[in-house]
Amino acid sequence: MRRLGIVGGGQLALYLCHAAQALGVEVAVLSQPGDAPALDIADWPFRLESGNQAAIDGFIARCDIVTFDKEAVPEDWLSQLERAERAGGVSVFPAVGTLRLLKDKGTQKAWLREQNLPTLPFTVLPGNAVAVGELTAKLGLAVVQKTRTGGYDGRGVQIIGSLTSAGQLWDTPSVVEPFLPGSTEISVIVARTQTGELQAYPPMTMQFDHQLNTVIAVTMPASITPAKSDEAMCIAAEAVSALNGVGVFAVEMFLTDGGALLINEISPRVHNSGHLTLDACNVSQFEQHVRAVLGLPLVAIKSLGSSAMVNILDADELHACSPARPTVTRNPQGDVSVYWYGKTPGRTGRKMGHINALANGAGEALDLARQTLAQLAQSHHGR
Repeated sequence: MRRLGIVGGGQLALYLCHAAQALGVEVAVLSQPGDAPALDIADWPFRLESGNQAAIDGFIARCDIVTFDKEAVPEDWLSQLERAERAGGVSVFPAVGTLRLLKDKGTQKAWLREQNLPTLPFTVLPGNAVAVGELTAKLGLAVVQKTRTGGYDGRGVQIIGSLTSAGQLWDTPSVVEPFLPGSTEISVIVARTQTGELQAYPPMTMQFDHQLNTVIAVTMPASITPAKSDEAMCIAAEAVSALNGVGVFAVEMFLTDGGALLINEISPRVHNSGHLTLDACNVSQFEQHVRAVLGLPLVAIKSLGSSAMVNILDADELHACSPARPTVTRNPQGDVSVYWYGKTPGRTGRKMGHINALANGAGEALDLARQTLAQLAQSHHGR
């Protein structure tokens, strides 16, 4: 069995480690120290301090296949992986070129347009020195601005309800597109192998906190018609195949009031919306990703029932609840599971864990997950 390397040590890498080790695969993790729970369970942890070239060299030497738990990988790391791959030392999935393409929202949007994949109109800005009238004539007064790189967990995104002045825009390279209030936001998780074998999870509806600009809840099946569900899965499969992608990709889409499906963005990795698959399906997104990048057969996906996931976001009432190490608490009946990532409490809105729930319907599962979250907060107040 080949050895897997993961660049990044957060919660996504944590569950990738679990999945790989369950398949008998040794795992190396390369991450900056701090809140990096995957470092604690990796077979070969490499903590990269500033200028520590030995950590990168040691990591590459312990890997046959390298993958990622995030897009925001420093360019010098990518260049070294690229050189190692050319020298025949490792294989990298998804490809370094794919990661570079997708981690920049400007190049990603341009690629979507070039591929004739459905997406919103957009404008790429070098800063905020723009003619606002021309911009709003194209996109409308209500817009969303996204930094081209580095945004995650709500960072790097702002919604401007009425753009009338350039001063409302961040003075940074960004993508600006129309804001679509009232649209349904869905995610389709797609796994694809080197040979083109593909498995897609059923679409999931995502709910957002539009102040934090982050996902707060996910339900499956999505609250869309079966026909739109099939269409979304076809669009997602087409996009990942056009990328020649290997691994798991999350294809996020808008379903407009008029019934159009538009790709919002593609993440070249396992994704927060796919945490549901840990309990709601016969195979998780994490195992499928490991299988895809290692060249193992994918597992045919089966849903185990209606389900919901609620993110546990950092807040004062939850500080005392967050354990120092990753933990999973499952209800004896198997209908609720609470996952903690073992992170140190930080800024408001930071993802500290999540709750998965299964029930007779997606709405009932969401209520169950939210009740569990409220009980966690209440247990802290009762101490």
